[in-house]
Amino acid sequence: MRIWPGPSPLVLLMPLCLVLSGCWGGGDVRTAYSLSGVDGVSDAALAPYLQKIVDDRLSGDFELGDDVADNQRREAYREQMILVDLQKAMRAKGYYDATIQYADDSARPFTGTYNIAAGPLYTIATLTTNPPHFSTVMGDDALKPGTPLDAASVLVLQEIVKDRIAKDKCYFTLDVKNEVVLNPDTYTADVTYRVDVGPEAKLGRVTFSGQDSVKTSYLDKLVPWKEGDCYREARIERLKNALMETGLFSRAEAVLPAAPDENGMVAVDVRLSERAHRTVKAGLSYYTDEGLGATFGWEHRNYFGAAEKLTTTLSLSTLKQSLSADVLKPFFLRKDQSLSLNTEVRRQDTDAYEELGIDVGASINRTFNKRLSGSTGVKLGLTQITEDNDRKDGDDLYGLVSLPNSLTFDNRNDALDPTRGWRIAGTVTPFFDVLGVSDPFLKLEFGASTYWAMDEKKWSVLALRTNIGSIVGSGTFDIPPTERFFAGGGGSVRGYGYQEVGPKDSNDDPVGGRSMVTGSIEMRQRFTTNLGAVAFVDAGTVANEAWPKMNDVAVGAGVGARYYSGFGPIRFDIAVPLTQKDDLESNFQIYISIGQAF
Repeated sequence: MRIWPGPSPLVLLMPLCLVLSGCWGGGDVRTAYSLSGVDGVSDAALAPYLQKIVDDRLSGDFELGDDVADNQRREAYREQMILVDLQKAMRAKGYYDATIQYADDSARPFTGTYNIAAGPLYTIATLTTNPPHFSTVMGDDALKPGTPLDAASVLVLQEIVKDRIAKDKCYFTLDVKNEVVLNPDTYTADVTYRVDVGPEAKLGRVTFSGQDSVKTSYLDKLVPWKEGDCYREARIERLKNALMETGLFSRAEAVLPAAPDENGMVAVDVRLSERAHRTVKAGLSYYTDEGLGATFGWEHRNYFGAAEKLTTTLSLSTLKQSLSADVLKPFFLRKDQSLSLNTEVRRQDTDAYEELGIDVGASINRTFNKRLSGSTGVKLGLTQITEDNDRKDGDDLYGLVSLPNSLTFDNRNDALDPTRGWRIAGTVTPFFDVLGVSDPFLKLEFGASTYWAMDEKKWSVLALRTNIGSIVGSGTFDIPPTERFFAGGGGSVRGYGYQEVGPKDSNDDPVGGRSMVTGSIEMRQRFTTNLGAVAFVDAGTVANEAWPKMNDVAVGAGVGARYYSGFGPIRFDIAVPLTQKDDLESNFQIYISIGQAF
């Protein structure tokens, strides 16, 4: 720790330093601490390990105040904390006799060198358990004599021992601790894992309390065991997590007895606190091509008392207005399955067509595992569509029956602002027109997006996206325009207006196509916790053929700003077209909305 001397020339000149250079004035000061003495250590990973500890303690710039004495105290405290952290780190790596001395740079604040004398590396002499018969569970994972006494390795093996002891037993209590005895004369250590086990037990009846409107019959379905199953603490944690993931509770606490009953059963009392089940939502957006948009929603997450979710949404913009309602029923026929019922009334008025329609549909959704899900369903749609182009002029009434089937893989770490993972989705949907206006056709869609964090803080993220679509079985103008593929706009190729990418009629109005390919690459960079920026390139093409043509690709590029709020990022993007710029309504597009572009 830095020791401040009495009056000296440096102290007497401090006022002059403050005036001329601001060396102790308020503001941000870049810290510059270095390490010495560890370069010669045989463990090449030691120096980076120690440097990271210093960097974590400093966390970048340090803001100084105007009080010089207070700045000195804060500097001394920080330097002492770094010294303590380094001493702990050296012991954790097996250097129990290490000494560290701090040499301060008196000319500049927050600058100095930590001189480290590592000393001998302690190694493991013996490794045992108490009681001794548990030693067999270590197997090939046991730390061999002569292995460096690394704290992380000792703790990893401790968890392995605990997991293997619990694997085939039903212990009500199980505790494993390590005891390390150093031998300074030989620079070795004797490591003992002390195992304390209680009686074997079985999981008994689960009771719930504290819920007011949630049905107990629904809560019982969340219990991941049957009465009499082997006692596992992990199963109780799974129940608590499942309860919290429903979104119906603010607290889920499991209360256990002090010991199993005379039959070896452990009753579990789960105490709950319900949270509000209703949510009102609102959102605004502005796209140059689509104008001002607003979305209003109301959600009830426990409509009938068994976590049924009712969602109603009103969406308004200059191009489209819609009102929809969705009901989601969990545990439909089996635990990993849900039933979804939905309806929508909408009106659209775009350059390609005018539509007034109503849809009703139902689907069964199944979760195969944590990342993979699928659905199959049926949708009925009655749609009045008006087209005015070279091939069609007038109104058509379609009665579409579709059978959508989808499969989705999603391991992203955040749906609104992912920094790692993939989302891959495919949909196969056959269509039939009961009114005979349209021929039967099959619509195929595939989409994928992935995200890579480029740094440890996950502030630099590379995001990629692609979407591919094809319609087979019918010609372009025998397919309702609402089911054809279009590209252009904030959701596909930025820089172009809504539906501007693809085939057009003689009046330069879009008519859509039977195939589509779009792709995006976006570099996202945060500068602070709340502020960031992006740079992106989008590309896409739409063709009349069932297989897309790649010789007529529209490319747009742009930059944007991000404000990371508590409910998700707010984006502002501006993009310009790089190709196919003739006959566009605008040579740039602006997009403002909530959430990342993808």
